[in-house]
Amino acid sequence: MNKISLENCFTAGELASLFGISKQTLLYYDRIKLLCPDFISDNGYRHYSINQYLDLEIIVNLRSLNIPISDIKEYLEHRNKSEFVKQLEKKRAECQSIIKENERIMASIDFIEENMAQHKNLPLGQLPVSCREERIRRLTIGLSTDNGKKRISKFAHHSQIVFHNRGFINKQAGWIIDQKDFFENGNYNCSQAFFSFSEHQKGHYKTPRTPLPMGLYLELYFKGTYAAQALQLKEKIYAFMQRNDFAPCSNIYVLPIENHWLNEDINNYINLIFLQVQSTKIV
Repeated sequence: MNKISLENCFTAGELASLFGISKQTLLYYDRIKLLCPDFISDNGYRHYSINQYLDLEIIVNLRSLNIPISDIKEYLEHRNKSEFVKQLEKKRAECQSIIKENERIMASIDFIEENMAQHKNLPLGQLPVSCREERIRRLTIGLSTDNGKKRISKFAHHSQIVFHNRGFINKQAGWIIDQKDFFENGNYNCSQAFFSFSEHQKGHYKTPRTPLPMGLYLELYFKGTYAAQALQLKEKIYAFMQRNDFAPCSNIYVLPIENHWLNEDINNYINLIFLQVQSTKIV
């Protein structure tokens, strides 16, 4: 390269400063064959031509859009208007996917915060009876003979299938206890199924979907764990039904409200136990 043409070249430092990038970035681009210097002098200095300035302008601007270097390299080798538009549309689709994912995350956060707000003034220890609309349940059945490990495995599988394919459980799953086991046989911890409420009645699910019918439901929010208080809960619910002329007409449902996510001390857990009841009064 003669002296005149060399005077029209940029050193690596000069070219890097024009775009606000480091010399190390230019060295990296050289190493991966994205932008190689036009000339390397005997003393090791790299010199870049005006054409390479123009190529670097494309590279820097496309990188500002987070377009991958591999795509930029391919574009430089086949640059034309249609290829340029193709690169932009590819990036647009990627951005839309990211936006959709972030909207999903935001919706989960909103849902969690709304649920937590509803839990601020729970009627702990009270036994209200109220009419509930029909609710859709997702079930994982067949737990009565399972050991601890199998139960946890089924619980995890249930939660994964029903609630989240992308990493976060936005609701808790509870368990169902047979009515006779609870009130008559004393098998308080012999649950027969996991359940979860679903707002969506359509769609493909591997777990069975059944309605929890509209009717009167007795509900009791309590602190601590169900396992430690099952007998007292049964006695309290049974005594209430006797005083108020109610009889059970469903199995027993236990649903965690605040558990290990929010408390280290199990005594501060909050759970809900509920069942459908019917009046035994003769009108």
